[in-house]
Amino acid sequence: MNPRSFKKYLLGVLLVLLGFFLVQPAGLQTSNLFQTRPAYAGFFNDDLDVFDEVLELIADNYVYPPDFRKLFAVAIGEMVQPYKEHGLTVASVNSGQTLSVKGRQFSYRLTYSQKDNMEILRGMFDFLSRELGDKVNKRDMEENAIRGMLDSLDPYSVYLDPGEFERSMRDTEGQYGGVGMVITLQDLKLTVVRVLRNSPSARAGILPNDIITRVNGEEIKGMQIQELASRLRGYPNTQVEIDVFRPSTKVTHTMKLTREIISIETVLYKYLGDRTAYIGISSFSKQTNDQLEKALDQARRDGAEALILDLRDNPGGLLSQSVKVASHFLQEGQLIVYTQGRDPKDTQTYEAVFDDPWRHKPLAVLINSHSASASEIVAGSLKDSGKALILGENSYGKGSVQTIFRISDGSGLRLTTSKYYTPSGIDITTYGIVPEIQIQMDVSGLPEVPNPGRHKNRRANHPLGKPIMVKESELQNFLKKKGKTVNGETDLLVDFAQMAINNPPQTNKSHALAKARELAANIHHY
Repeated sequence: MNPRSFKKYLLGVLLVLLGFFLVQPAGLQTSNLFQTRPAYAGFFNDDLDVFDEVLELIADNYVYPPDFRKLFAVAIGEMVQPYKEHGLTVASVNSGQTLSVKGRQFSYRLTYSQKDNMEILRGMFDFLSRELGDKVNKRDMEENAIRGMLDSLDPYSVYLDPGEFERSMRDTEGQYGGVGMVITLQDLKLTVVRVLRNSPSARAGILPNDIITRVNGEEIKGMQIQELASRLRGYPNTQVEIDVFRPSTKVTHTMKLTREIISIETVLYKYLGDRTAYIGISSFSKQTNDQLEKALDQARRDGAEALILDLRDNPGGLLSQSVKVASHFLQEGQLIVYTQGRDPKDTQTYEAVFDDPWRHKPLAVLINSHSASASEIVAGSLKDSGKALILGENSYGKGSVQTIFRISDGSGLRLTTSKYYTPSGIDITTYGIVPEIQIQMDVSGLPEVPNPGRHKNRRANHPLGKPIMVKESELQNFLKKKGKTVNGETDLLVDFAQMAINNPPQTNKSHALAKARELAANIHHY
């Protein structure tokens, strides 16, 4: 399977690595902050303490000063929406709003004051609880208000209930307690796609195409992947019993598996020949740099003198890991990225931490419109440094850092706390990373998957100039004339990158990259 097919395989079947592995599409940091906040004085109880705690974190840490009028307006809208079917009405009166239930009313007017609006929300919460009685679930009402509050900020700031928070923390660790299989929904049946080596599933004899029918005696017909995942995953050294139907033998097997820590492989290595190695990174978890170092060691043993680093379809992950990955290809101490936030602690610079000989080798980096966040940090730093040739499409354009805060009830908050910039000062959210050689899709045959990030970052006046534009059809013809086989399995960008950084073989990195840029610039003449 070629490298590009590997990525299509991962994305196309909507894989679930034994239980809905969520890759964070963010430049992610974690905070051990655990603190409770005093409620505002008054005669109300502690019903809104979690809301209040989240509000204080936003007030103190959000990247921009919050607009408390807008924030509370959206929070209230989400909080009251479910109760309109129970007779609740909302009307605008002068410059304020009035809630009505069974002839009783609650009127209010939001201001830009956090404290005043919080008192309004508490009064409204008490009014709804009293007038709607058992139709109100106080916890749901508070959670709706919290989610509404976060919706008023930005797409990447979200509230995580206790279950979501636990999964999020587990996934950013790059490992989880599970049984080690990849599953998908195929013909409405939960089917095993792949079994991880040396995993509980492999030792139990589970095979690809097996169909899971029961978990712990519970029939799972009609169950979604996420539901199955939550039942299969759990703490290490705990057991789960599954029934597996094998179509080839038409026999159902009942197996007891003991969960264990499953490390998520985020790095794919392949030696391509001609002294070139391919390394694909699918996300940035806590294990990514360790896995990359193993791949680089293998590349040395294989005699590779040039590298292709594939960040296509990589949605990001941990900021700290992106810094380590980029460090392998930059001079120690060289600036990789800097962040700016409202709080001084969120304004930081990040520099290369390794002195790795790979920084002297020719390097091509592949990106596309799904490369986001931590991927953009790596590609941007390597582009700005001139240490790599960047090929592909404009990246997604997500230049913000999220910090995870733990809430006192076991829930969590993923909050945008800063923005990050490439060493040359490029705002990634505005421009994305523009490749030096940009491949334009013009070959029919495969439907293009809609992506809101695609095209939004194309700017005629990008501060670092325009890329070399190459149509996909031109690239196909070029590779054919160079004797390459081009078919449905060909990854055009990998083949071109390999040719570019070895055209002709150069021992000097700067010469190799210069030759690659020259080759791309003249591709139209072939």
